[in-house]
Amino acid sequence: MPTRRSATALLAAAALAVAGLTAVTASAAQAAGGCKVEYRITNQWQGGFGADVTVTNLGDPVSAWTVGRSFGAGQRITSLWNGTATTSGAAVSVASLPWNGTVPTNGRTSFGFNASWSGTNPVPAAFTMNGTPCTGTTPTPTPTPTTTPTPTPTVTTPPTASRFYVDPTTQGYRAWQAASGTDKTLLAKIALTPQAYWVGNWADPAHAKAEVADYTGRAVAAGTTPMLVVYAIPGRDCGSYSGGGVAESAYAAWIDTVASGIQGNPYVVLEPDALAQLGDCAGQGDRVGFLRYAAKSLTLKGARVYIDAGHASWLPVSTAVSRLNQVGFEYAVGFALNTSNYQTTAASKAYGQQISQQLGGRRFVIDTSRNGNGSNGEWCNPRGRALGERPTLVNDGSGLDALLWVKLPGESDGTCNGGPAAGAWFPDIALELARNAAW
Repeated sequence: MPTRRSATALLAAAALAVAGLTAVTASAAQAAGGCKVEYRITNQWQGGFGADVTVTNLGDPVSAWTVGRSFGAGQRITSLWNGTATTSGAAVSVASLPWNGTVPTNGRTSFGFNASWSGTNPVPAAFTMNGTPCTGTTPTPTPTPTTTPTPTPTVTTPPTASRFYVDPTTQGYRAWQAASGTDKTLLAKIALTPQAYWVGNWADPAHAKAEVADYTGRAVAAGTTPMLVVYAIPGRDCGSYSGGGVAESAYAAWIDTVASGIQGNPYVVLEPDALAQLGDCAGQGDRVGFLRYAAKSLTLKGARVYIDAGHASWLPVSTAVSRLNQVGFEYAVGFALNTSNYQTTAASKAYGQQISQQLGGRRFVIDTSRNGNGSNGEWCNPRGRALGERPTLVNDGSGLDALLWVKLPGESDGTCNGGPAAGAWFPDIALELARNAAW
């Protein structure tokens, strides 16, 4: 069971992972003129932790990079994303991938990892980039003996939505391309905003794998992060508008097949409503075991997994905490809220913080795709709603990792309130959502 580490231990781990970084180009013909590092612990548990590392190049442009450090105190990288790790004894190096090696002056590159540790955690004194100390400033060419460069405090600025992939194959994108006039302007708000790709082709796992490989491959080629929703749990949606799912005997193999198609390191929302509907209908099988297995399989292939936990008006905090703890966080990063629902960001964030605090600081994401006007109490094609805040990463100390568009705005919730079948394009609601948006 994951446990909260002391503040001292976490700070030591943070300093260890940051202060030991060394970034170099593939050819060391020119040393960089300076660098700074932003480091964030994303999760922690007994004997291990996960972290994201961002390096800003303050010197000459580089076309490839390698980050290296000799770990101590039993530290070992167990999984890595956005780079390739090489280990020799205690020495670990992380090399760039073909799509993220180029870093211009003042540009940023990042990678993340999970690591194990044992014993105490020493605090290294410094880190370098191409042999130049990463003080957060650019050293002067001829420093005087009496002048000591003052490090610039590290300020983490959340990346914009451009980090995530805009898929040109969505129904919203096609509708925007076909529209004209005011409708085209409105639909651009939907079409040009990054949204998740839903994977639920349970009848043909090979086809589902091909979909994942195609979508994540396009995202990686574009230098962006894909977002996936895995939606095929046995007893899915308790037979309602999105009912179905994989047979109990086939789910593990289906997950493994889908996971084998992953390219890059997608954000994954795992099985919307599955925990919130736990025990509500027959045919669910070992739902907790299925979710636990899926989180492991997807994470080991590079995914950043968030287990769906319903929304702020569904489960009491104590129930959400209990069910998430049953699944556990050995592999999943955290949990997801408000998928396909309309609860405000403020309400969802407050709810998520309460859950996070009882889970030792687990991270969470919020679906803001249709919550701009909040909820009117309906869940199926309610009218008068609005697009919410656009996707972005968040690092404000609250436990919130990101605002995401998980549900694709404009796609029907089901045959209710005048809507077509679940997942079909609903032009009237698409335009209404865009027209009511605050941006």
